[in-house]
Amino acid sequence: ESRQVAPGETIFRQGENASHFYLAVSGQVRLYRISPAGEEKVIDLIRAGGLFAEAVSFMGGRYPVNAAAIDHARLVSFAFDALNRALHDSPGLAFRMLGGMAMRIHGLVNEIDHLASGSAGQRLVYYLLDLLRDAPDAPRIHLRAPKNVIASRIGIKPETFSRLLARLKEAGILDVHEEWLTVHDEARLRGVLENPSCLF
Repeated sequence: ESRQVAPGETIFRQGENASHFYLAVSGQVRLYRISPAGEEKVIDLIRAGGLFAEAVSFMGGRYPVNAAAIDHARLVSFAFDALNRALHDSPGLAFRMLGGMAMRIHGLVNEIDHLASGSAGQRLVYYLLDLLRDAPDAPRIHLRAPKNVIASRIGIKPETFSRLLARLKEAGILDVHEEWLTVHDEARLRGVLENPSCLF
């Protein structure tokens, strides 16, 4: 089933009975949780072409996070019952799905390592390097999500995010133009990971 969602529209809420998983055909979706203090923590950003909530189909139960559109998005939803039938009929599909989930888990483990051990500046640099690696128009990076969402994703405050970007710009490492970044010196950007005190 295909569905259009508007910016900010909720797709499902944490704790709701889970019955479908989704493919983001276009647009972006944020997966997030709300802390006891009422603060939003972004768990993952799903871009066009990405699946989400598919792991819940193997666990059953309830959605472990909230999902909401970041911008105008088109989603295709798949019922768990239909997925289970398809997996039963096609073991190859099951292996491909497991491979995709394993890659996401590996990426999240690396991200947890970065978040746990790095400074705010290092976390930003890790994030920018990940975007740069996947950018089709490198060295230009498109910050598709709002800055406050990205800040939550890497565990810093929005004002810290803006301040750190400004320092990278002042150092001549990159330029910032609205939602686009241009990285002028990838080597120096990587160097910040080794010696964050040189800049931050």
